[in-house]
Amino acid sequence: MDFKEMVAADISAVFLNPAEFAEEHDLNGTRCLCVVEGVTAREGFQQSEKYKGYDVVHGAMNVVHVKKAALGEMPVEGEVFKVDGEIHYVHSCAENMGMLTICLRANISGWG
Repeated sequence: MDFKEMVAADISAVFLNPAEFAEEHDLNGTRCLCVVEGVTAREGFQQSEKYKGYDVVHGAMNVVHVKKAALGEMPVEGEVFKVDGEIHYVHSCAENMGMLTICLRANISGWG
């Protein structure tokens, strides 16, 4: 088994294993196993890049890790992206060895 095959096996067996990290979520109408993580205040302060995106979006930032094949298409910056029915906006999306890392921004009521 070569390295790429081992990584592909680890994606399902470890990272997207519901007994380990993954949970089922609705991503833009598609139910799939993924890891949804919130960014802590500490991580937010440590980011060197200041967010200069969409003026109307204030509040939470989440990161979704999911198999590219599960979504069908790669989200693009600025796109509306729903996680379990909650509206987010795609800040960035990167693909690496069949996995997508989608950085999302969500509005929090009462801000702005």
